[in-house]
Amino acid sequence: GKGKGKGKGDFGGGYKGNGKQQQSAAAPGTKLFVGNLPPDIQQEAIRMVFEHYGKVTNVHIMQGRSNSGQACAFVEYASPGEAETAIITLNDKYEIRPGEGNIMVKYASSTNGPKWGPY
Repeated sequence: GKGKGKGKGDFGGGYKGNGKQQQSAAAPGTKLFVGNLPPDIQQEAIRMVFEHYGKVTNVHIMQGRSNSGQACAFVEYASPGEAETAIITLNDKYEIRPGEGNIMVKYASSTNGPKWGPY
């Protein structure tokens, strides 16, 4: 046997909601990637949508067009819980402009190491 049977999917809900003092260590983080946006989207429009779910600290629109011609952006929240709420509520469920299709919302891949880190 390898001894490592059950590591995965086992740590999913364990650390949720028990104290906020270790926010910096909270798993996926506060920075979201938002895709499938209209090419001429404005920062304000994105901020207005995402501020419903928490305190938005930063909105950055990527100017380089993707192959689909859609724009994408990064949205940063003050806390991981807010970011998670936005993903659950908006991802593939919300049209920022009717007729343009649902936006995609997911965690931005962090630059510092693997997404789940050592936690």
